[in-house]
Amino acid sequence: MKKMKMTRKDEIKSIRMLKLLFRPLTKYLSPALKRFLSKQLGVRMVTSDDTQYLLYKLVDYNLQNVSNGSLQRNGKSICAVDKIIRHAIRGRNVVCHSVLPEIKAKSESFITSWIKVAHLIGAKDVAVKLQETRKFLSNYTGKFPRVPSPAKRQRSMVSIFRALESDKKSNWSKAKDIAANAIEDALFDVITEDFAMPMRNFMAINLKLIPYNSTVDGYVQLKFALAKCSPANFVAPEDGSVFDLSHIQTVMNSRHAVIHVQHRNTLPNWQKYFKSLIYVSLGIGATRSARMISRIYESLLAARKEARRQIKRARLLPPILRNRQHVFIKGETDRMNSRWLGRKNSGRKHLTKGPSSNGNQPGASRAQEV
Repeated sequence: MKKMKMTRKDEIKSIRMLKLLFRPLTKYLSPALKRFLSKQLGVRMVTSDDTQYLLYKLVDYNLQNVSNGSLQRNGKSICAVDKIIRHAIRGRNVVCHSVLPEIKAKSESFITSWIKVAHLIGAKDVAVKLQETRKFLSNYTGKFPRVPSPAKRQRSMVSIFRALESDKKSNWSKAKDIAANAIEDALFDVITEDFAMPMRNFMAINLKLIPYNSTVDGYVQLKFALAKCSPANFVAPEDGSVFDLSHIQTVMNSRHAVIHVQHRNTLPNWQKYFKSLIYVSLGIGATRSARMISRIYESLLAARKEARRQIKRARLLPPILRNRQHVFIKGETDRMNSRWLGRKNSGRKHLTKGPSSNGNQPGASRAQEV
């Protein structure tokens, strides 16, 4: 199935489906898994937020704690539970590697396995949220729109940046966690919908370095680009300089940060990630993709600017008005999340050469597997 070739229309639909699957996977299931495993194994034994890592930890826990009643097996054998968890891992990998034919054929099966995992660990609230996403997917018969729009994202991000900018804690906090998660959603959107297909076409058709199929895996594309490409393979920047290959490594790092839920890498480096995505998009001749990525990037910058303006203005307001303003903005965020997660009722200035990046970001390895 990995080698299948789909029509462009089917590829776009599948990409928008996997975007819909990615959000509850990282926003709800991953934190629930981490809470469960930290409680059972101890906080020091659970060192990552990565869904794949956590699911493999759950595989081991299932095999090693047969008589322990903390897993809600409901009469299922160890082998049956193992099969459920491994299918959940497959679903995660299909989403994160953009195996579009499997997304089209098995998305409901994958999200069902995630629901079963949520029940296994007693996370009933997470199971309900995943069920809402499954219901949305199964009932939606129209064309999947490109949502959220940059304007909607900008409005929702204002409250997130407000909380982040107001957070004076030096250590990691809930505000930082929420901001990193939201920024990773935006990065995942542009990598999967705007960057991966043009990069696939460039590597498969222009350079003939990878096979052309509908597994639009950014990891494979970037790995081969780092190993096989020289600056001469890319369109030179408008300022006449030589194409800077370090931006490819930065894009790889951005992809790892998103897929592996590396919040502590995303938060300090997200602007660098976006600039390199724009830079490499221009380098492969994908000017439309560069414009779309720039729009998302600029919407985030505008949201942060507006958040800072509101914080400054709020200092002059009486407390009751500050609270009303906060409630209005939070409502915008909730509406956008409802749209994406299946609940009921549901810039050109960056298109020139971006600043050089050194590629040696903390926690991001050149050879890291996904």
